[in-house]
Order: sequence, then C-alpha cells, then structure tokens
Amino acid sequence: MQFLKRVMMNPIFSFSRWWMLVTRHWGENRKRYGLAMLAMGGLLAGWDSFMLAMDKNGPLNLFMQYSSFYIGLYFVGCLYASTIFSELSSKSQSITYLSVPASHLEKLLCAILFGVVLFFIVYVLIFYMVEIPMVSLANRIITEEHQTFGGTTVPIGHVEVFNMMALNPWAPIGDRKYHILLLGYFAAQSAFLLGSVYFPRYSFIKTIVAIVSLALLVNVFMTKVVEAHLPDGWKTYGLFQWNNYTYSSPHLELVTLPGWVEDSLLMLVRFSVPPVCWVIAYFRLKEKEV
Repeated sequence: MQFLKRVMMNPIFSFSRWWMLVTRHWGENRKRYGLAMLAMGGLLAGWDSFMLAMDKNGPLNLFMQYSSFYIGLYFVGCLYASTIFSELSSKSQSITYLSVPASHLEKLLCAILFGVVLFFIVYVLIFYMVEIPMVSLANRIITEEHQTFGGTTVPIGHVEVFNMMALNPWAPIGDRKYHILLLGYFAAQSAFLLGSVYFPRYSFIKTIVAIVSLALLVNVFMTKVVEAHLPDGWKTYGLFQWNNYTYSSPHLELVTLPGWVEDSLLMLVRFSVPPVCWVIAYFRLKEKEV
C-alpha cells in the first residue's frame, strides 16, 4: 500500500494523474475534435466526388488514393501538431496550462497520445470509412456506364481500395522498400510538435521555415563541405555511399560502409527523429515560464 502511494505521488509520472489529465483534455476538446473529424471526412468525400466527376476512365485509381492519403495525412497531421501546445501562445492561457497539477512529462505524453497516436488512428479510420464506399461507387460507375476507355475496346480494370501497408510496385522505390513516406510523416509531425513548443505564435509557418532552412544547411554541408574533400570525380551516392563518376558506368567504383554499419545508420535515420524531437520538446517544456 505504501509503495502504491509512493508511485501515485511520483512527481515525474503517475498513471492516475496522467489519466485525469487525458480525461480533462478530452472533456475540454471533444466538441472541437468531433467537428474536426467531420471536416476531414467531408473534405475526403468532396475530393473523391470531384475526382469521380472529372475522371471517368480511371476514377479513384490506386495512385490517386495513395496521393490523397499521404497529402491529407501530412497537411492535416502537421497542422494539428503545430497547435498541440497552442495554450502557450498567450500569457493568460499559459498560466492556466502551466498551473495544471501534472508533470511536464505527463503533459507531453498526453499531447503525444492525442496528437500522434489517436490522430493517426482516427485519420486512417476516416480515410477508409470514406474510401471504401467511394471506391465501390467508382466500380459501379465503371460497370454501368463505361467499361472501356473512351474510343477504345481496352477494358477499365476493377478499382481496388488502397492498402497503406502494401508494397505497391508503382510507388517510389524508397516507399516501396522502407515505407519512407509513412515514417517521414511521423518525423515531420514530431518536428511540428516540437515547433509548437518553440514557437507559441505562428508555429506552423515558423516550423516550415525552420525545416526548410535546416534542409538547405544539410544540403550545403553535403555539397560544399563533404564532396569538396572527396577525390576528383567522386560524388555522394545515396546516404552512406560514394561513387566514382570519372568512368562511363556509374557503378564501376563504389565505396560503401560495412553492411551492418550502413543498416544501423539507416535504421537510426528512419526511426530516431520522432523520439529525439519528443525528448527536446520535453526539456523545452520544462523551461517554459510565464
């Protein structure tokens, strides 16, 4: 019993205290979240209806569903992440938020629960709740109105529902092999979550500027510093490979790191960005003062 009390009184993390924070957050924001879900579903349905009206030959083909899924996920997810700590944008709201009897870790975990985990689950559910009936409608249109491409006898194939976990052969090779777009989304969203702590006002725009500036700095470093110190004719080939382009074939000379080192670095690049951003956000949140 004493041990349980000590756990509940832990100043860093207490599950019961965190759960009360979660229920408080839901109680204060459920109407806003409900309207946001309706808006997402309406926008997806409206976009699909527009594509059905505009494209009679290949309505809602897999690539169109693929594009709609990721464009919507990146835009809405990053926009939402940039508002997670919007309470810090004004002094009065900051006083209320920082005075809530919960630790900074519990507030961050609450933000991750709603902004990362639940948002992604809800977005995927809404996407398929809209997409499955719309794809069924597209197939019905093909069957009843025009089973072949206009002016030809080439049949229009059956439209399938996009599977986000499938290794689609028409997707970019990085996404086909590593699900790079899905992992990139979580990295981008974590950066916008961090930006919502660093930039209380105009967080979305300022975070975009910061990401673009960082990308430019990395590009300048790779081209003007790393490649400038390589032997003549050698260029960067991939993330951790270097190639000699002095010969006609670009694959005659290729320098790579040991396989296990390259795999470890690639794994680090693919999975480390969200946790790193969350850790930085935690320490930044601890520094916040009104």
